[in-house]
Formats: sequence, C-alpha cells, structure tokens
Amino acid sequence: MPGLLPFSRLLRRVRLLLILAVLIAGRAAQAQIYYLDLNQQTLDIPNRALVVEQVLDGRPNQAAAIGTVYRGLNNRPAAAFFRQGLGPELTAWLKLQLPSRPTDHAVVLCVRQLRVSEVMNGMTELAAADLALDVYAHLPDGYHFVRSVAAHTNVRALETTAIHAPHIAKMLEDCLLQLAGVDWARASRLPVHTLAQLPADNPLKTARPAVLRASAPRRGVYFLFEQFLNNRPDTATQLRLDTLRLTAAGWEGTTLLRPRVHTATGDRVAPREVWGFSDGRRAYIRHGKVYRLLNRQDDFYTFVGAAPLDVQAVNQRSQQYAAAGALGAILASPDDNTGQPAAFALDMRTGQVAAFPPLGQAQPSDTAFVYVYRPLSGSPAPQRIMLDDREMGQLRPGEYVELACPRFGHIVRLSSGMAGGAALLLVPNAAAANYIKLQDSPKPGAWQWMPAREGEAEVDALEKQHRR
Repeated sequence: MPGLLPFSRLLRRVRLLLILAVLIAGRAAQAQIYYLDLNQQTLDIPNRALVVEQVLDGRPNQAAAIGTVYRGLNNRPAAAFFRQGLGPELTAWLKLQLPSRPTDHAVVLCVRQLRVSEVMNGMTELAAADLALDVYAHLPDGYHFVRSVAAHTNVRALETTAIHAPHIAKMLEDCLLQLAGVDWARASRLPVHTLAQLPADNPLKTARPAVLRASAPRRGVYFLFEQFLNNRPDTATQLRLDTLRLTAAGWEGTTLLRPRVHTATGDRVAPREVWGFSDGRRAYIRHGKVYRLLNRQDDFYTFVGAAPLDVQAVNQRSQQYAAAGALGAILASPDDNTGQPAAFALDMRTGQVAAFPPLGQAQPSDTAFVYVYRPLSGSPAPQRIMLDDREMGQLRPGEYVELACPRFGHIVRLSSGMAGGAALLLVPNAAAANYIKLQDSPKPGAWQWMPAREGEAEVDALEKQHRR
C-alpha cells in the first residue's frame, strides 16, 4: 500500500537514531576511562644486575584507578587504568625492556603506590606522578625483601595527559637504578615469604610516621614533607597566621588561614617554599597558593581543596582579563578559591595529593559521626546547627549534638544557620569520632576542628556538668 512506505522508512530512521544514541552513549561512557600505554616507552639501566620476573599490585585497593586525567575541551575527568591491569601490563613491558640473563638477580616488584594526577593552573596544566615499590629477591627458598624505592616527577605543559606514560617509565627507571650496589647476601638473611604473601606484606610496618603516633602535630613550619612525617617542624621560624573569610561560590562563610613566615633573622619566606605548617593542634598543607586543613583518616589525611577549573571557566576568565587589559594575569596561577570544593587525600608514602576517594573506586558503606558542641561560656541564645543546609538541632552553651554522615568520603558543610554566618567544610573521619567546637564569635574561625583526645575530653566534661 502506498501509505506503508513512508511508515517503514520512519521505522528505519527511528531504529537508526536509536543505534546512534547507543553508540554515542557508549562513547560517552568510554570517555570516563583513560588507558595508559607504555608500548612506546623504553628503559635505560646501564650495568644492571637484575631482571624483573613479575610485578604485583600491592596497593590497598587493587581495583582503584591509577589516577585522574582531564580529557577534551570540557576538561572531563577520566579514571586512568592499565588495560590489562597494573601487574600484568607492567610485567609484560619490563620483560621486553629487560631480557633475562644467566647472571641476573631475579626480583619481584610489589607496587605500593602508583598515582598520576593533573591540576589546571591558569592556561597550563601541572602533571604529577608518584611511584613506591617494595623489591623482593627470588631465592631458592622463596622471596626475601631487599629494599623500598620510590620516585616522583612533575611537569607543567599546555596538555599533560600524554606525558603520564613517559613519567611512569622514567619513575620505574629511577627506582631500578636505586638498586645499584644492593647487598644481595643481606637479603637472603631476612624473613622468607611466598609469592602469594607479598601483596599484603608490610616490610616498613615498624616505621610508622611520628605524626600519626602523636596526639597533635607540633607547632611550626614544614619546609619538606619529611618534616611533617617526622613531626619535626622548624620551630625557629617565625609564624604569624591571618584568618580570612571566604565569599567565593561554594566557600561562603568558610575561613582560610594564611601564614606569614619569616626566618629567625626576620627575612620573609616565600609561600612556595613552605610545604605546610601546624598551629599546635592541626596541620595544614599548601595546595596551590593557599593552605588547607588536614584531617586524620586512620593512617592518612584528607583535606577540602579547590577542584581544578574547567576549560570553559578558564577561557571565560581569559576573556574577562583581556577585556580589562590584564591578559598577563591569566598566565599566573588563578585564585584557588574559584574552584568548587573537592576532597583530596595526602599519600603518606610519597607525599602526593590526589582526589579522594579515587575516581573509579567503589566507596564503602561507612558512617562517620561528628560531635558539634558549644563551650559553657557564651551567649545563652541557642544556635541552629545546619548539616548540608538542613537544621539538625539547636545548641545552647554546654550542649552538643551527634551528627551521622553516611556517605564515605563526602564533603559535608556545617553552618550555624545564619545568613552569611560562619561555616566549615570537612570530610569526616569514618575511623574515629570527629569533634567540632562552635565558639560565640562573629569573627572568622568560629568553627574549631578539635584533636580527637581534646574534643572527647571536653564533650565528656559537658556531659558530667549536665548530670550534676
């Protein structure tokens, strides 16, 4: 019939559109994953005396992505993986690069940390990568720990995603070069393991960082990550803290500590030379151009920082600067507070900062508990306590409220319920209770994130006061 032909064509067109939609959706989904490829990379290890039999994945979460990269004109985040998996892909590549010889010492590499990251910085990107390995010698009776090695690299460029593969190859090369002159006989006297035991082994378990053993970090300035780990800040350096109220979108009502650092002789120290500092209660890390509060998460730290700016925002700001005749300003680092709040983690082995939880990693079901309390002194008027802009209760002096935060790794916003009032952004610790003191102060800093022991003691004292 004449009328059936257009209808059949319509069906075919609908079917074609559906197929195209599926393909487009598939490509969009694929865009969320970026596969690292080492096939074009080479190693240069002169006078080597070893061969890598196997690479094992010894990271705490073997399903986690290697890191996050930003793809396309819209700067979309993508989780970075090896197509065949970290262990198999690195094993195959190293066997091609380092053919076995009869005199070589056979080793197994156990990857404890491998992470790549990218950060937008004005018109450029900063690409960084860290690698930490434990090396085991394969002897007739089993596998013996040799030593731990690590490497770090970073570079600034207009486009950095393609740089990660060369970075990883260079870090592997640097780590293997650190094995020159190893006392192989000493390794044979150390405890023996089976191959299956290596991923869960912790040869450095006795070397827990001092900052994790202390109830609070010592007051002072950290010029190096190692000073933070060892809880040995520079105490001779003069430290003055200015508290600033932030108003940028997403940061309304929050505060920022900006240190002024001078040497003992009064000379000013540039902010870029300072890794972080401690006020004697909490430690802060430099992230971009500002300093962020570190919060303990069992055996590592997190903080709330500014997410990388997307390309659209950077281009828009470039046009604004150009229209104002200040194009040169965009070439410098942007104001870090223009990025939306995002959670980051500090790796305690390498010192690298990366998104938290890692992109592509399954998030556990774990509830964190936050105790907000007011000291006995202060105005008798109740203060509304808001969690993510929802009222959770009203506190008078000497009272506290328990807040449950069920979303692991999620940033929560605490505020006092007043327009433009003081606020605090935090990633609660799910491994221990979190204590937040709310002061009666119109000045910035009304919210105080307390060390666990001090906060617990003050809340216990408030409970005893009510029982009298």
